[in-house]
Amino acid sequence: MTSAFGLLLTATVGCSSSQRYEIPTTICGREIDRSALQPLLPSGKNFEARPQISDDDQSSCLVLVDKSRRFLISEIRDQNRFDAMKFARENRSSQNPKRSEVGDDTVTSDRWLMSINACTGHGRGDYYILDLDILDEGQSKPKELERFAQSYLPDAMKAMGCTE
Repeated sequence: MTSAFGLLLTATVGCSSSQRYEIPTTICGREIDRSALQPLLPSGKNFEARPQISDDDQSSCLVLVDKSRRFLISEIRDQNRFDAMKFARENRSSQNPKRSEVGDDTVTSDRWLMSINACTGHGRGDYYILDLDILDEGQSKPKELERFAQSYLPDAMKAMGCTE
């Protein structure tokens, strides 16, 4: 019985040590759901989030794990409305694009998600775009991208002035 417990303990410790970094609750000025971001990232020792662009109409955040580019979150406000699926088919080398129920008009693929949403806060009448990219050639994660987008959109749209 003791050897079986030791084996179980070793297996459990081995699995839990594969991802050592701690994901903060705020990255690049946005509150996030750590449990929604974690499945989009590989295991590693160091996590870093670097703002790439930050102004009134655009925001971009690059997520690195062990100094390698792994995930990019881009936000753009003051955009015209367009069809996300048509954009995906014409401009992205997306694998398996599909419509999603997240947001107003969202398309997800194996490693990419784009969501176009009405930006009506503070008298605005334009659109806000959330663009998520998994930057490595890992496995397909469309459901994980949707879960992250669902948790990210409310705070991000508020921060971009799209909701009051």
